[in-house]
Amino acid sequence: MIWKTLYSTPTALVLGLLAALLLPAGAPYVAWLGEIFLALLKVLILPLILFSIFAALAGGADLKRLGTRTLAFYLVTSAAAAIAGTLLGWAFSRGVAPGLLNLEQVGADGAGFSVAALIASFVPSNLFASLADGNILHVVVIASFAALASRGLPAAERGLLHDGAEAVNALLMRMLSLLLAVAPVGIAALVYGSLADMDWAGVFALRPFVWAVAAAAVLHAGIVLPVLLWLGSGRAPLRFLRQVRAALATALATASSSATYPVSKRVLEENAGVDPRTTSFTLPLGATLNMDGSALYQSILLIFMAQLAGAEVSFAQAVLIVLLTMASSAGTAGIPGGGIAMMAFMLDLLGLPQTYLALYLVVDRFFDYPITALNVWGDLVVAAVVDADCERQSADGADAEETVEASAPMSSSSS
Repeated sequence: MIWKTLYSTPTALVLGLLAALLLPAGAPYVAWLGEIFLALLKVLILPLILFSIFAALAGGADLKRLGTRTLAFYLVTSAAAAIAGTLLGWAFSRGVAPGLLNLEQVGADGAGFSVAALIASFVPSNLFASLADGNILHVVVIASFAALASRGLPAAERGLLHDGAEAVNALLMRMLSLLLAVAPVGIAALVYGSLADMDWAGVFALRPFVWAVAAAAVLHAGIVLPVLLWLGSGRAPLRFLRQVRAALATALATASSSATYPVSKRVLEENAGVDPRTTSFTLPLGATLNMDGSALYQSILLIFMAQLAGAEVSFAQAVLIVLLTMASSAGTAGIPGGGIAMMAFMLDLLGLPQTYLALYLVVDRFFDYPITALNVWGDLVVAAVVDADCERQSADGADAEETVEASAPMSSSSS
């Protein structure tokens, strides 16, 4: 028991952080271990998404019911995060004097945004290019399309494809289990290498911003999402948190919702008892569409930028900008520097100079880790709520069928 506690992902996070603070010079000697772990984890992402979605939908999952509920809950949680970030960002930024930081010029190459590019990002044109680029949204579309098309095949061929997808998915999950056996070593090295040369003074130059993000994150992660989990699924939030803590720790260490997907899927199914059909559909969408932490964080950052520039931003204008960011996050998630591009676009909407991108670059490297963990926490909660909702609908349907069957003999006898 003691060995399991010591050799765990949370312990690895603490050790990596302490090593980065106390012995930063040693990071280059062990950072490669973390890079290998992350690379192997990423290798499993796209195949897992491709085969798990196909197996779930081809095997009879109700795409309409799953999709409607998943998107609805994602919209609710992201909107709640955006509103919380906007309100707290406005409150904490009031005491910041305009021109507080001497920001350097930052190039915004490739920061353009267009509706055509956003639409194109949802529709794949080349399967192999999408796989090579690691575009999760494209893989979701391809897998869903293939699963729906398979429903029109003869039963024998459809069953063969489904069984094959299930077998490959089982193999990938086995590979994941073996990889996670060495996860504490990889995560400790990854955290050590990432934080050793962190510019902590730059991060805390804007203490009100730090407190605003912390307060908004605690409000959303500690109150809004747990209340949604309890009301929507009847689960105890603390117990659920213990069940999925490995996924949250992985997100905190890797700063990647995509890289965390295999771990999230495993802990939800094995520890929390969520239906694999639900996780196979909700989690890939969540990795690209559900960005609670990003909506919260970017809304606060935009308001602080406006305050530093001496520009007034109305509450309605801030909410509108954040909602637009939420809608377009899927289109920029797979683009290198996509966050910079979207922030540059928002600065243009506010009429702020592109030099304020420097503030984004200063704080993003640090906040990227906890914000990603918040994104993943939202994905996990929504998956559990959608699963419970689907179970209730299935139970209600079964009860209705039993009622009809029970009443049929009575009707015939009375006649």
